[in-house]
Amino acid sequence: MKKRYTIIILFFLLFASTLVLATDNETTDQAKIEQAFDCLEEKAKDCSGLTTQEVALTILATPDNIFDDCVDELQNRESSDNWGNVRDTALAILALKHAGKNTEGAEEWLIKQNQTPTDLTWYLQQDSNEETECHIGYDGKDFTINIGTDKKIDEDAGSCLTRAQSNFWLQVNENCYDKKFIIECNKDFMANLIYRNKNSPIIYVLEGTESSPAFGSIELEIKSKCFGDGSCNYESTIWATLALLKTGHNVAEFIPYVIAMSNTNERYLPEAFIYMLTNYEDYASSLIESQKLGNYWEAESSAYNRYYDTSLALIALASSNAEQITNAKNWLFFSQGSNGCWQNSIRETAIALWALEGKTGKTSTGSSVTYCTEAGYFCIPATECPSSEDVGDNYFCPSLSDTCCLTESLKRCSEYGGQQCSPTEVCTGNSRKAIDTDTCCTGSCQERPPEDQPKENECEANFYTCMDACSEFQEPMPTYACDEGQVCCRTKTTAPAAEKTLWWIYVLVVLIVTVLVAIAYVYKEQLKLYWFQIKSKFKKDKGEKGFPPRGPRFPPRPGFPPVRRPRPPVAPIGRKSYEKKDHAMSETFRKLKEMSR
Repeated sequence: MKKRYTIIILFFLLFASTLVLATDNETTDQAKIEQAFDCLEEKAKDCSGLTTQEVALTILATPDNIFDDCVDELQNRESSDNWGNVRDTALAILALKHAGKNTEGAEEWLIKQNQTPTDLTWYLQQDSNEETECHIGYDGKDFTINIGTDKKIDEDAGSCLTRAQSNFWLQVNENCYDKKFIIECNKDFMANLIYRNKNSPIIYVLEGTESSPAFGSIELEIKSKCFGDGSCNYESTIWATLALLKTGHNVAEFIPYVIAMSNTNERYLPEAFIYMLTNYEDYASSLIESQKLGNYWEAESSAYNRYYDTSLALIALASSNAEQITNAKNWLFFSQGSNGCWQNSIRETAIALWALEGKTGKTSTGSSVTYCTEAGYFCIPATECPSSEDVGDNYFCPSLSDTCCLTESLKRCSEYGGQQCSPTEVCTGNSRKAIDTDTCCTGSCQERPPEDQPKENECEANFYTCMDACSEFQEPMPTYACDEGQVCCRTKTTAPAAEKTLWWIYVLVVLIVTVLVAIAYVYKEQLKLYWFQIKSKFKKDKGEKGFPPRGPRFPPRPGFPPVRRPRPPVAPIGRKSYEKKDHAMSETFRKLKEMSR
């Protein structure tokens, strides 16, 4: 019985301590977010001294006290429906849309800035299970080609379509990207368009491969656009495409450029944008696999830095439940400066708050938009929500790639091309919710690495930051090594040691009180008996000490003298104890008398 009570007490203590620590962590994170907002507001002030990029990101972070001032500042900078260039105009559209403002004029200006990219090479591919003759028509002309059993094409189809890739495909001439090609064959066949970056061998297949029976026809047309100021620019294209997607435009013709040019634009963390634009799980898994040390993201030759890139990845993966997401958020909190900002920078602090907090925007009337989840609906990828159930315009989802849907529209994990990892495995790609599991790994399951696996360097392995020089808000950690030429830095500790110790004292007091209450409850019967014994020991006898209680008295009868009852014999009182007491008392009085002389 005692053993069972002991187990119950230990379990209760473990639960209580876990609850205290979890609550404290949540409170600490929220306090850090509030501190970050205070720092952002102090630095940004009314946003008048910031770049357009910084103003837009600050609005998307949604600080309470300067939000309206920053919106006014951004609107005042608008000139002829734009903000000077494509990227800043796209960011301004996202920010003003978040603030509930009308952006139709800016959207129309942005669409007009599209161009046809010359960085891509396009091919026309046709195939059949048997030898076939095909006719390809364009510009009012018809060209005949034959496809052999070896799948090779016997001749070109005019100046627009020349044989390429060992005669398996027809390459489209750059001057013919605006042409419509009509293909007819005398056997069952299929046809589609494929493309690649001119500087990369990787081939991509355009969505919409079609098949046709014999003597049927298939129409193919290249729809490939990009954005830029004068020529195609990758950063401008990814932000402009994202802005148009969030404002309800069809962006399919911009996707080929964004995907094919990602290999030569890794500095912008393209997987994050591609996943937000397409919801292709392969890119989510690729993005998660590129996480550094399981904590943060930093693009190859990053155009910004690890704080910006980590925040951007978190924005893209907002609906993912992969453990790498939690690790990245913890890393951001750990890397926060003592003043609340990241890198003492408005840009990095704003995008970090956008990623961590995901505050709701506003409607055109200025009231806050209701969170989708608070309304009882679901934030899911826009491509997975039927148009009849999409209520995204009325409710808010933090992720740019998600929309608010009346139902979850979930499929089985296998239908997403995923699997459920065992407890001893870790998902190296994206993890999402499915009908049959909450952790459907669309990447790959691998055995968890041993804890002593070598890290890139000691400093980052211990969650500190390697820098060329520590900032004023950091202090060096010479005991941990960085790459050559860098020093290990950590954020300065602002809380006095006494306060830190006091926190643990509070926890200790709570645990001690919990233990005492638990013990008192288990042994309550024994404690009652013990308390009764203590009370009984000090209770005074109300009778005369040394004498038995007297019997009842009766009044004397008339005519008779009162009768005196003989007193019962009393046992002689021993004098030994009294003698000791008298002797002690006498000795005391004797000493007092001597002292008074």
